[in-house]
Amino acid sequence: MHHIPRLSEAVYVGMCRYVGSPTEVRIRREVTDIDEVVCRPVMIMKVFDRMKSGSRREGFRFKTSDMDFMFWLPDHKVICDLSQISLYRIPQHTMILMECENLPLGFTRLKLMTPSPDQKVNSSLIASNNEIYISSFLYRAQMLEYQQALGGILGSSIQHGPCATVNHDGYEADYAYCFRSHHWPNVALPWIQRCQIKNWPLDCVLSSIIRNGCHVVPISSSPLNSESGCEWRISFSGAEQKLVSSMNHCQFLCYGLLKIFLKEVINSTENESCLCSYFMKTVVFWVIQNDNHLTWVPENLLVCFWTCVKLLISWVYRGECPNFFIPQNNMFRVKVVGQKQAALFDQLFGLYCKGISCLLLSPTIGEYLYMPIVDRTLTLRTDEGSIIHSCRLDICLFNELAFEVLFRSSRLKEMIKLFICFEQIQTYRLSTFQTVTVQHLLCQSLHHFSWFLSGQITEEMSNKKRAYICDKSLKMMNLASKIGCASEILYLAMLYYKTCQYEQSLRCLQRAQDKMSKPYVTYYGQVNKEMYRRAMSGVSLSDRIRKCLICDILFDYQYINIDELVSEQEANKADRFGTLRIPPLVMLNMLFVLTHHRLGDTVRSQQSLQDLHTLLLYDDGTHVLELFRDISWQILGICQQTCGDYIGALISFQCSLQQTPWHAIQKVTMFRIQGINDFLLQTLE
Repeated sequence: MHHIPRLSEAVYVGMCRYVGSPTEVRIRREVTDIDEVVCRPVMIMKVFDRMKSGSRREGFRFKTSDMDFMFWLPDHKVICDLSQISLYRIPQHTMILMECENLPLGFTRLKLMTPSPDQKVNSSLIASNNEIYISSFLYRAQMLEYQQALGGILGSSIQHGPCATVNHDGYEADYAYCFRSHHWPNVALPWIQRCQIKNWPLDCVLSSIIRNGCHVVPISSSPLNSESGCEWRISFSGAEQKLVSSMNHCQFLCYGLLKIFLKEVINSTENESCLCSYFMKTVVFWVIQNDNHLTWVPENLLVCFWTCVKLLISWVYRGECPNFFIPQNNMFRVKVVGQKQAALFDQLFGLYCKGISCLLLSPTIGEYLYMPIVDRTLTLRTDEGSIIHSCRLDICLFNELAFEVLFRSSRLKEMIKLFICFEQIQTYRLSTFQTVTVQHLLCQSLHHFSWFLSGQITEEMSNKKRAYICDKSLKMMNLASKIGCASEILYLAMLYYKTCQYEQSLRCLQRAQDKMSKPYVTYYGQVNKEMYRRAMSGVSLSDRIRKCLICDILFDYQYINIDELVSEQEANKADRFGTLRIPPLVMLNMLFVLTHHRLGDTVRSQQSLQDLHTLLLYDDGTHVLELFRDISWQILGICQQTCGDYIGALISFQCSLQQTPWHAIQKVTMFRIQGINDFLLQTLE
């Protein structure tokens, strides 16, 4: 046992590198927090309010960490007893009453107290004992149909539990359409007293949880009665997020360790077990709250982990997994029973008999245990500075920002509301990471609004009005390029190109090329760390983003960014997300080719075309991610066709078809190939 602290420290260090250090996890959460604050006012105007949930929201970035969202109608208010109805305004608010009598604990009926203006709700109503209730089964079906009707990738949504789920090329997202209650449910009131007695979570966290209430999601207590209609599950997803965020890093890593252990050891057999990661989270909650003797520090990580495993085994033996908020709700009641329960207990008990060495069965965890077992002289330091390189924190932030795409709208009213939100957020007490996130999202808003303005220009307008709108659009884009990342100026070059100001576009492209060729720039974490450290020593985080970060160029289907890619935008809108993600170096070379071509500079146009071709032929994934090679080869083909190289264009379009179809542009590619073939046939005739 005297080796356990040393092994624990090794696993702690390894998990920090695999799961994330304390600051990396904090960055992930704070970026998401700001995104939700900024998006919420606009989302409300777009019918639904939303909340991110699941393991990504908690701070994990496993390959299996999918995107989960909860959506609800903000004007529909769920109350726990009739006295709360006086807190709302009728008819602006639709009142819904939770009824939990004669139902399994943790489940409720939703009685409609006042008329709803929402057709999807009205189509989900059923009558029972002269009262009107919202059917979870009907509402779930309505929302699946609604999501499928949105088209694109959402058109392929399928039902998965209470969620409408999208799965495309390994990307999975769950959309749970639910109702929100700002009140803590009566059935979970004893939980508050238990937390106060046990002193976990802290009072400030507990108060915040209670203030935020809960959600109700459309799923019944038994899959056998899923069509009976009336039952909804009370969801504490918001409370769970706050509890996970309140954990210290050792507790968070123990939770991550259990998730990995479940996936790589318990569920590694052909017949996946009946356990899910939610049970692992529940185990951690109970152990933290009840075991006062545990010290959650790095040298004790494996002891804490083993305590959680033993509790899980005892639950499986008894067939009882008490819900953390409503202990009488046995979450094993349907899933872990009969032969499944017996087989699972045998498996877990067999692992228990192996002791901590059973962790060697996990490829991820075993890697961290192996070295200290083999090398008894190995010394370990668990402070963050010793575990990770200093620039890794910046890369973590850059990666979060690169994937954080602001909610977009084509309505002027919503855009104005968004800018008001940015103004108000300046009064918040923001961390450094949150401040640069606001800066990044503001930059997106500026070039989004700039494209909106440029789209208002019509041929019927007077020259004076056209010039005025064009000038305003360019000024906004220019401001975005000054506060944004190193690749932001490409949007300004694109706008100059669109408005036929080719000389100005060329100057922007030359500046972009200079910025993006620096040895310390980073794209999806690819960077020379030592070069970065030396160049950015003493530079503020905000300036590091402006100098070092290059991001994908996003084409939203709502706007025509450049005419050459309109067909690809339309195809992506029909079958995907409606957003093209173009690697910045691909966009740079494309604009060089097109701009030189427009200016009649054949030599430079051909050179830029060759640069783009060489990039795609020899890049190892550093500058062009595999997922984006379909659009990248497509762009090369478009450039070659524009410059008159039809045979080269045919080859490039064929290469595009051979890539992972991430952007769903295959139909357009085939159409372009057919067009070139027809042209060549006509030429021969």
